Amino acid sequence: MSKNSSKEKPDKLAGFRKLALATLIATLLLVGVGSLVRVSGAGLGCPDWPTCWGCWFPPTDVSKIDPEKYDISQFNLAKMWIEYANRMVGVTIGLLVLATFVKSFQFVRKRPGLFWGSFAAFALVVFNGWLGGEVVKSGLKPGIITLHMALAILQVTVLMWVVHKAQASPVQTPGSQALLKLAIPLFLVTTVQLLMGTKVRETIDPHIKIGDIPREEWIKTNHSIVGGTIDHTHRIMSWLVIGASLMLIRQSKKLPKGSPPRLITHIILALILAEILVGITLVYVGMPPPSQVLHLVLAAALICMEFLLILKCSEKPPQALPEN
Repeated sequence: MSKNSSKEKPDKLAGFRKLALATLIATLLLVGVGSLVRVSGAGLGCPDWPTCWGCWFPPTDVSKIDPEKYDISQFNLAKMWIEYANRMVGVTIGLLVLATFVKSFQFVRKRPGLFWGSFAAFALVVFNGWLGGEVVKSGLKPGIITLHMALAILQVTVLMWVVHKAQASPVQTPGSQALLKLAIPLFLVTTVQLLMGTKVRETIDPHIKIGDIPREEWIKTNHSIVGGTIDHTHRIMSWLVIGASLMLIRQSKKLPKGSPPRLITHIILALILAEILVGITLVYVGMPPPSQVLHLVLAAALICMEFLLILKCSEKPPQALPEN
């Protein structure tokens, strides 16, 4: 009996961790799909919410749409399916987060952090789902879009925290506390960079929607007082991010070889270099759509890995068992 009970908890914890990890990966996928929606200008592919052109399942032809309620001249089959796919992925994420939350009830006493972290992820996905509807109803109002993206990234970090806390026996890496002092500022700067990048995107969204000028002209026209300042600051801060990551690598060399924090710092540097390379293609190669999607996905992955590094460096050494 005691043997079975001792094995039961690790098995349940491992199952919960796999579910939370699957939810985290799916949420990152949703960030990519959401970016595809914006790149393709499909945000209003379904002009209403939660229905799509007044239907619970997308209409196969414009003749199935009530012309008295909708402007059928805006009907675009490809954009409609892109937006609808985004919604379906969002629903799937919602169900996964709900399943994670329900499964966390079994740990409410012994590991309350898992329960409250899962609850936070569930609350975020519900609120962000509602906000997604408001984005459509507002006609893609810029400020709401930025908030929608910020909450999605926040949900990613919360899920990362849950996955990390669900490990059976965390092990502290000697010397990682010094790395933590560099990891936290880098995470904050990267988060600001992501939000500024979203604001830059808002300045070119009208061109995506209207299609008034070629893609390669979008950045050149982004020189209003606000848009130009944010764009230039965004580019300059990328050098700050590179410098911080190199300092991170230098500090990580003091850690044991093969330790998780040391490995994560190298992944972070690789993601930053890839992110900057993709950013260069956006500016100088006419903003190809795949690069726009990849730019955001890499940014989300970078935030995720930097937050994971903070969690790994914050681990406490195992507590000694009390003597009998």
